[in-house]
Amino acid sequence: MFITAGLKRRMLFVAILAISDNVQAAVPLSIYKERQEKAPEALVIKVRSVTQREVTEEKWKRIDFTVKAEVQKVERSATKLTPGATIEIWYSQRHHFRPLVGPSEVPALKEGQVCPAYLSAEGKTYSPAAGARSFDTVR
Repeated sequence: MFITAGLKRRMLFVAILAISDNVQAAVPLSIYKERQEKAPEALVIKVRSVTQREVTEEKWKRIDFTVKAEVQKVERSATKLTPGATIEIWYSQRHHFRPLVGPSEVPALKEGQVCPAYLSAEGKTYSPAAGARSFDTVR
């Protein structure tokens, strides 16, 4: 039997899928851009403080972040934020012990960092609205 290079690649891909558990698809930049455009809050923030808490679970280590930031600029705000307001942002990262294919985690912000922020409000706190690209702008 003669197997072409294309067929070999497809067979290898199927084999990788078969032996992988929890395979997730990567997210295209166009999806991140759309999420940024639809985010209720589009701001520029300056990070004042970052608190991290680590929790180890069976298949991953979770890092919970609490970020206090000052609003520097407002592009749009469903919650009527204004420059100078202080906000709290909560989000988590999961670091799997067995690496997975899939979307990137929301990056860890650093104290003093100034960056765009695409957020949604949850009560008096905010959370990333554009996944891994919530703190930079997709062009």
